[in-house]
Amino acid sequence: MAHLGSDVAAFVDGQMSESAMREASTHLDTCEECARAVRQQRLLKSRMSTVGSPEPPAGLLASLTSLPAEPPPRERWWTRLGRALPLRTGAVLAGASVAVVVTAYAVGGPEPAVGDVVVPPFNRYAGNFAGASTAQTGHVIPAAAMDALDGKGWPCHPTLAGDLHRVGGRYSDGEEVVALRYSDGRATLDLFEQNGHLDRDGLDGFEPARMGAADVWVRPGAPMLVTWDRAGTVYTIVTDADRDQVERAVAELPSGPRDKSGLSQRVGDGFSRMAAWVDAA
Repeated sequence: MAHLGSDVAAFVDGQMSESAMREASTHLDTCEECARAVRQQRLLKSRMSTVGSPEPPAGLLASLTSLPAEPPPRERWWTRLGRALPLRTGAVLAGASVAVVVTAYAVGGPEPAVGDVVVPPFNRYAGNFAGASTAQTGHVIPAAAMDALDGKGWPCHPTLAGDLHRVGGRYSDGEEVVALRYSDGRATLDLFEQNGHLDRDGLDGFEPARMGAADVWVRPGAPMLVTWDRAGTVYTIVTDADRDQVERAVAELPSGPRDKSGLSQRVGDGFSRMAAWVDAA
């Protein structure tokens, strides 16, 4: 049969007829070009499945559902005027403002973790790095495919930290991990990307650290390991580069802010999320 072409997505989603699915599966056994396209589509589909939308707190939803269906009866103007004393009006407005700010603070916290819990095989990564074979197993990702992945949520930048150049990339661990290798001729950096969120309980030997604007976990040594997660993707770096170079590399990859954000930042984020909920309603 001819190449799958525009039918790659239909094949991955199982939307082709049974005979067409069988014919396509047979074709994939002998066509590396279509097999690569199917792997990339599966990676993209898996990546997008981890992206969730923030949900409003249950308490806020309960408060909204308790509002009366009909507006209260209209009062005479002099009754309303009698209650509208400056002190009472100020107290009511202040109370309402505090309630809104508190709600904004509550919903402005860090977004919940998405995806499966992930414990990267750190010891295997480090052992393979020592044997200079970390990015040498699995199916090769051509340069053009890496460039395409780079625009679809899988950072495969041509360079990191200014002078670390991408020298290779492969799918590994059952085609579920993108493994990239960078080098400047002296230092080597291997970058692994996979769906999920990092299991903090599986970080024996790691210590929390701050690299640029990112909160990461570092296992010092030769090689150094750095790992973190962001928006449903776990990133792991294995490298013999110096710490300054590693920090610059981390700064060029997706990374999350500290959980302990400032009051103004958190309240501002909360108002933004509340506004988004209102717009979507």
